Amino acid sequence: MAISDDQEMELLETTSETKRVAVGVILAALYAVLAVLPLSAFIGAASIISFAICIAPLFGIILGPVRGFAFGLIGAILATILLTVMPANLYLVMPTIILGPAVAGLFTGLMVNRKIKFGPLLTALYLLLIIILFVIPRPSAWIFMTPYILALVVALVLQFVGVEFDLTKVGVTKYLQILPYTFIGAMLDHSMMAMGSVYILQLEPSLFIGIFPLMVLERTIATILAAILGWVVLTVLQGELT
Repeated sequence: MAISDDQEMELLETTSETKRVAVGVILAALYAVLAVLPLSAFIGAASIISFAICIAPLFGIILGPVRGFAFGLIGAILATILLTVMPANLYLVMPTIILGPAVAGLFTGLMVNRKIKFGPLLTALYLLLIIILFVIPRPSAWIFMTPYILALVVALVLQFVGVEFDLTKVGVTKYLQILPYTFIGAMLDHSMMAMGSVYILQLEPSLFIGIFPLMVLERTIATILAAILGWVVLTVLQGELT
């Protein structure tokens, strides 16, 4: 019996959804596993900032805002459980971090989704809120927010210059276009750590100034590695997730 166009379309949509869920599960598991691989120490303590931060921007870029938020949260919960054996678990010391990859997944997903016209603007407004919430209680540590200000500016450029994420582009641009999204995603992931550092750990301004170079290095590494990994995944799955 021949399959009608409606049945074929329904079958394709079901297959696409299954693939997205499968990729989401893989990313969440990878996030949890990489959470045990240290990138740097947190203010010299036993707690670590791990290579999992390189996965956070990819939740939204690859899965979209809703799935990106959901699987980002799942990945962070799995990481929290996996790291309970460690003497100092940042996910437990600073619970806001659990929301980091979910927030990154939500807003990067909004930015790359062409159907959502004001995704970058919403992202910029969120970053502005984080900057304000940080600077009000820690005005002397304003320099810590300079990468956030840069991310806000990049988001506004993406919005008002009309730059779109497009897999059909050719040449070097095809590969470089992911960098603004992985950079913003890395800062979105860090935003929950910044809020926890101020409102839960209540770190002094001098500590923020001291760890500022380390934070910049971490997020630079996360931006580049996320871009490389993201393009590998998108190249392999191009046409499979639509």
